[in-house]
Amino acid sequence: MQERNDSYACDRKISKVATLHPGDDRKDQCVTSPKDWWDRLRNKPVTEYTWADYRRNEALELLANANGSGTWIELSNHSNGFVREVAVRELIRDCSPEALVALTERLNDWVPQIRDLALSGMNNYLNPAQAPALLYALDSIMALAARQRVDHAPTYTAARTVLQSPEIRDEVFANFLTRQGKAARYLFSLLLETDFDPERLLRSALAHRELTVRLAAVSVCQDLSPAQASPLLIEALSRPGAKVRVNILRALLPLSDDPGQLLRMALLDPSPSIRSLARWAAPRHGVDAPEVLAQRLSQDFPTRKREWLGVLGLAAELEIRLQKHWLTEALSSIYPSVRQAAVRLLGDEDLPLMLGALGDSSEKVYLAAYALTDKQPWAALNAGVAAKLDCEWHDLPPQRSRAILHLMSSWQQVAYLLKRLEAEPVIETFWLRQVDLWCDRQYQAVDPVTSKDQRNALVQRLRALAASGLIQSDRVALFTD
Repeated sequence: MQERNDSYACDRKISKVATLHPGDDRKDQCVTSPKDWWDRLRNKPVTEYTWADYRRNEALELLANANGSGTWIELSNHSNGFVREVAVRELIRDCSPEALVALTERLNDWVPQIRDLALSGMNNYLNPAQAPALLYALDSIMALAARQRVDHAPTYTAARTVLQSPEIRDEVFANFLTRQGKAARYLFSLLLETDFDPERLLRSALAHRELTVRLAAVSVCQDLSPAQASPLLIEALSRPGAKVRVNILRALLPLSDDPGQLLRMALLDPSPSIRSLARWAAPRHGVDAPEVLAQRLSQDFPTRKREWLGVLGLAAELEIRLQKHWLTEALSSIYPSVRQAAVRLLGDEDLPLMLGALGDSSEKVYLAAYALTDKQPWAALNAGVAAKLDCEWHDLPPQRSRAILHLMSSWQQVAYLLKRLEAEPVIETFWLRQVDLWCDRQYQAVDPVTSKDQRNALVQRLRALAASGLIQSDRVALFTD
């Protein structure tokens, strides 16, 4: 901290005794290039070698090698006040968007003379002809305003006034459409304060790539008359983005001439948040959600993913069971998200459909089906799982086949493996390996489904395989009759 204070003090001292003032230009030769600045600093008289002299000499070395606007932009951030001053003077001569960014940053310099120089240079950009440069430096201008310094207010206000000029309004609007984040929000609020076509601005804002701009546009629409706001909000309701669409629906309900019809559509929306708001508002407008679902189920199957997700989602939220032909059709959809939603609607009586979904190509559908199937009792699962594995073991990924096998009770798993071992002697090695893996996983098998006699018979077969050296005997020895 002391070192930083010393640096600031040094720069202040430099600004008082050694900074190049504009008035000196009239006393010395005309300064037209970096070499002139270098000669000027080198020939400046000093009485004794001080810390300021060290800083001046450091500046001499840097300025002697400076070349091009890119270098001046870098040097404008240098710790040496001499260097920053010369860099700012050069940037004033180089009228470019990049130079404006550097000058804007120097408005916060801790040396007053450098701040004054930067301000004089920035004033050259405060006119409509420099709109491209102002838009390029917009982030720096907003950062300037965020500091909330009183001496920055006139500059910030002047830049905002220029950007609101009628002759560049279309250019600012086009730039707004490509922006994101704070810049997009700033330009939106800036354009709102002008007489720019409000319908065009709000329609574009409601479709903007920046989420916060879309949310702000919805808030602005709420202050308009119903005749102005309703068409804009209804058009925006069809665009993706659940967070914005919920706000749009909330804004539309008090404006709509027929909120009931709007809620009937929202109840079958693919977005859970839209359906949640619609179910909350439905009783207040005389809309019966189960009746809306029943009416839709009496029609043909949906043809689009959004329609499927709306029907399946509402049925799940209302805890209404769909008829089997609807579930079968949904499970055969080409969209994994639809199949996953259908799996969540399956009940205990739909075990065949659950087992069928275990072979789905989508991992998400498979995991949803597996979680649901795993809750079923072993007595109901064993036969169905065995039948599925008979047909699909070698077609499924190995990890998935073993996971489905684990849905069976412990002793029924090995009974199934031994059955396959007898039925497929051509791949005996494969099934012996599966039996070996099963034995390694057993510590204390809990299986209330398999009878004691069947367990004893299975243990004897395992011991016979171990005695023949076909499987390891260590774990088999632990099994008791």
